[in-house]
Amino acid sequence: MTDWMNAPVAEETAARVRGGVLTRIRRRRRARQTGAAAIAVAALTLAFWPAPAPLETLTLNAPKPPAAPAWNPISPKPKPPIITAQAPSRPAERITIYTSDPDVVIVLVGDGGQE
Repeated sequence: MTDWMNAPVAEETAARVRGGVLTRIRRRRRARQTGAAAIAVAALTLAFWPAPAPLETLTLNAPKPPAAPAWNPISPKPKPPIITAQAPSRPAERITIYTSDPDVVIVLVGDGGQE
């Protein structure tokens, strides 16, 4: 059963098999090294990736508008009292005219019109 293991193998066939095995091993090593390099480059890229620029404060929080001025109504200047000239009061002057008719009497009132 194990006779085939001890059977002689041609040197050319053994070299071809050995070459194929070594090629697979090299490919696997290269794949592992390439994967490790890619992971390292990705890790370094993420580690040293520039941070995003901070947003301007004005776009996020607008400053408070200035306070509106308090309304203080302007008090009008006190007007000086108006002094009017007044004539001293006196009784109205009356002129009474009697006519020939006893029912008709003409009364003229002047200066003041009071009475």
